[in-house]
Amino acid sequence: MMNKKTMMAVWLGACLPAFAADTSAPPARVEGPAAADVSGEVGTLMASGRDSLIAGKSTEALALFEKAIALDPKSQEAAFGLSAALMELKRFGEARPVLEKLAREVPDHPMVKNNLAWVLLQDKTQGSTNNAARAIKLARSALLDVPSDYSIWNTLGEAYYAAGQFDKALRAAQSGLRLSDLAGITNSPCRELLIRSRKGAASLDKGDEP
Repeated sequence: MMNKKTMMAVWLGACLPAFAADTSAPPARVEGPAAADVSGEVGTLMASGRDSLIAGKSTEALALFEKAIALDPKSQEAAFGLSAALMELKRFGEARPVLEKLAREVPDHPMVKNNLAWVLLQDKTQGSTNNAARAIKLARSALLDVPSDYSIWNTLGEAYYAAGQFDKALRAAQSGLRLSDLAGITNSPCRELLIRSRKGAASLDKGDEP
């Protein structure tokens, strides 16, 4: 399980990720200075939402991102922030469709893939038969883009663990722990995952249930 500081790094990637502008549709018809006013207000709401999330004020952050989306329904940054606030509040069933939509819009974004994988592992509202397998695929794809991110290694390890592939979970945890140690992270979630995975692998070797 990740602690709050680590989860913030996972969800926000240090800051809300940059998304490419949508060029498939013409810009909204907002005349004169009103367009700049809306854009400026959305930016202010986004900044306040980020600050609230980092400060642990998740309910406040959620409201701010909801306001930003109301002003700019196509904002992928606001949608990502909304999903982060929902994840912090452990409302994984609500975060999942937000991230699913983002994954369709920006399928190559590593943090969207990582966070969707994490939500799939946590969301119990729609069954978990194929969640672990899909989470493995998403996390592995995210690692191809950001192989040095220990939090993605942790997500991959948790996905392997959920699938009962404890040897692979152990190797992912070891990789993530090495990277988090290099980054000076003393409370890395990979450490706890490594212990669980090692026990799981040992139990399988003995023919016992983990």
